[in-house]
Amino acid sequence: MFRKCLLVLCACLMSVPALAGERQITDLLGRTVTLPERVDRMILSEARLLYILMPLQKDDPFAHVVAWSDDMERADPDTYFRLAEAFPGTVNRLPRFGHPGKVTFDVERALTLDAQLVVVNQSYYQLWQENGTLDKLDKAGIAVVFVDFRDEPVANTGPSIRILGEVLHKEKEAEAVNTFIEQKMARVNERLRGLADEERPLVLMERASGMGDCCRVFGPNNFGHFVELAGGRNWGSDKTRALSLDINPEALVTEPFDLIIGTGANWQLAYPEVTSINLGYAADSDNLQQGLAALSQRPGWPAIDAVANRQFYGIWHQFYNHPAWFAAVEAMARWMHPERMQGIDAEADLREYHERFMPFAYEGHFWVKMQ
Repeated sequence: MFRKCLLVLCACLMSVPALAGERQITDLLGRTVTLPERVDRMILSEARLLYILMPLQKDDPFAHVVAWSDDMERADPDTYFRLAEAFPGTVNRLPRFGHPGKVTFDVERALTLDAQLVVVNQSYYQLWQENGTLDKLDKAGIAVVFVDFRDEPVANTGPSIRILGEVLHKEKEAEAVNTFIEQKMARVNERLRGLADEERPLVLMERASGMGDCCRVFGPNNFGHFVELAGGRNWGSDKTRALSLDINPEALVTEPFDLIIGTGANWQLAYPEVTSINLGYAADSDNLQQGLAALSQRPGWPAIDAVANRQFYGIWHQFYNHPAWFAAVEAMARWMHPERMQGIDAEADLREYHERFMPFAYEGHFWVKMQ
C-alpha cells in the first residue's frame, strides 16, 4: 500500500509542469525555450523590439511588457513621443534597463519585477553566454528568447514576429502582418523580374549620415540588402561582409555612383552636435532639405557626381530594424526604376501599414530627395 501511494505521489510530482501549463517554443537560434502557458511579464532588452510587438497587439503593445531598454528615446525619439502620447501612463513609468551590448543585464532587478521572459536580439547571444547572463537568467527561472530585427531583417523579421506571436498567443496577428509584408514585396519582385545587371545602378548606402565622421557604409545585409532588392548594386557589399564599415571619404570621390542614399532620423534632440536628415514622424520638408544640403558640403562631397547631379536621397534609419522595411525597398526601387514601379506607392503602403498594425496614425516624412 505504501509503495502504491509513493508511486502515485511520484507520478503527481512528475506531472507538475504539465499542470502548471508550461509549453516549449523554438527561438530564432533554434534553442528550445520553456515558457509558462501565459506570458504576462516580459522585458525587452532593446526598446525598439517594440516595433515587432506593435503589429501583434496594436491596441496596447505594452500589455505584457514590464520593462524595456533606454535606446528608443535617443535613437528614435519620434516613435518614443508617439508612444508616450498614446500610452502616457505606461511609457512614463516603465522601468529601463541599460543597452544589452554595453552594460551587464541586471538579473536581480529582473527578479524583483517577477519577469518571466527576456526578449533579446540574436547579435547578443555570444556576449550573454560569455559574460554569464544566460546562465544567471536560467538559474533564476527567467526564460530568454532570441529574435532578430536588425542583422538580417529580410530573412529574420518574419520568423521573429511569428515567434513572438507564439509567445503571446497572437498567431493570427503574426500571420496577418507577415502576409502583408510578403504581398508588398511580391509586387516589387515581379516588377523587377528580368532586370539585367547593367540596368542596376551603383548605390552608395551610407549608414547614419552625419552621425560621426564620414563615412560608414552598409555591407550586404540590412540596408545593403534593401538596395539589392530594390534593383541596385550596393557598393559597400564589395568592401565588407559586416553590417557596416567606416570608409575614408577620399575613396568616394572617384567612384561612379548613380545614387547616394543616407539613413537619418531625429537624432539632434539627443545629439545636438550632429548633422542629420531628421526623417520620421516629426519631419518637415524644409528641415530635410537643409539636412541634405549640409551633408552634401562635407569634405570631398561636392566633387561626387551623384551629389552634383542631385541624386542624393535620405531614408528613415529605423527601417533597418522595423517590420515596415518593405516601404524602404519600395521607395528606393521607385528612385532607381521609376518606369517599372509605376502604380506602386510606398507612402500609401506605409500609411496602410499604420492603419492596420500601428497604435498611432501615420504622419511625417520617411524619405526625401535632394532638390
